[in-house]
Amino acid sequence: MVSQTANYYVRHVDSENTPPAARLAAKPSKVRTGIQGVSRRRRALVSGGAHHPRHAIEHAKKRKGQTSKSPLTSVRMDVPTVLRDVEMGDSTTVSMSTASVSLPRRLARSEITEIPESTLQAVAPELVHTHIDYIREGLECLGPDMLRVLAGIKAEHVSNVLPRELSLVVNDVSSDMPTHMFAVFSSHQPAPARRRVTLFPAHNLVFATHCANLPVLPTQTPALVEHAGQEIKVPIVPLCIPAPEVFPQLSTFLYTKRIDHLLGSLMPLPTPPQLYRDDPTTVMPLLTRFAQKIADTYTVKALLQHIAKVHGTWRNAIALGIADERLWCALDTAWEVLLTSLAISTGKPHLMTESA
Repeated sequence: MVSQTANYYVRHVDSENTPPAARLAAKPSKVRTGIQGVSRRRRALVSGGAHHPRHAIEHAKKRKGQTSKSPLTSVRMDVPTVLRDVEMGDSTTVSMSTASVSLPRRLARSEITEIPESTLQAVAPELVHTHIDYIREGLECLGPDMLRVLAGIKAEHVSNVLPRELSLVVNDVSSDMPTHMFAVFSSHQPAPARRRVTLFPAHNLVFATHCANLPVLPTQTPALVEHAGQEIKVPIVPLCIPAPEVFPQLSTFLYTKRIDHLLGSLMPLPTPPQLYRDDPTTVMPLLTRFAQKIADTYTVKALLQHIAKVHGTWRNAIALGIADERLWCALDTAWEVLLTSLAISTGKPHLMTESA
């Protein structure tokens, strides 16, 4: 097994000369108290507004009309590939060929599954009678502070054998401490290969309220840290997903719910916000122009790399059972743009209109 700690949130640190470990919280956490306050205010859930994911809703309507007898169509494109380089004197001959790539026309969604009450009972029993939408609304307000805490984490070095728990040094105490360390690995790694594991600190409440298929998390109360530089210990939880390389993008989104930030991590160029805010029937000319700009700027190889990022994020969301409208809005928008760009780059822009 090859283990590593993700650079997104954690850096390696020697465990010598670290301050004493923090004790478990003896008072309600900042996050849970904040969420309960949101619930008491009973703010109305917004169904529209500036961030309303119209693009996702339009695609959802199209999906609703599809049955198992009428599966999602796919688009097939021929993309150039380099077979080999042949050196001949002072020159190099590049042998080019094409490969056929088949991609789903749209990214299907899994059946919406409710978060089991037992999952919430295990991580936050005081919130078990609070509607899940209010908990998520509260986490959306508090998530950026929680994410900053993760960014300031330093973890002790891990050998090739994962321990049951890991020591962390915290440098930001503005919100709750992480409760777990996910040991993320691929579900598609060949059996003979050494398993590559990446460690990500996480808050159990964020994942328990968004991931219907999350494995059962050990009950863990956020540690009470009084000042920066203290050490805490958190349990390590194995997490097997299809595409570990894009887990940071999905994880960050669950904390921030920012469509623009997620698209910024998946797309080669900044995405015009009208593509996910406005009625999709009115933005197709803008989408086509944006796709053309990407096609003019990036190679087919680069486009396929970004398509792989979006597809990997989608596979992770399906595997974890995440049903968030803004997440699907971002994925639908990115997929439509990137497939249109690829169709333009391969000389077949008509494929997108024929399969719409």
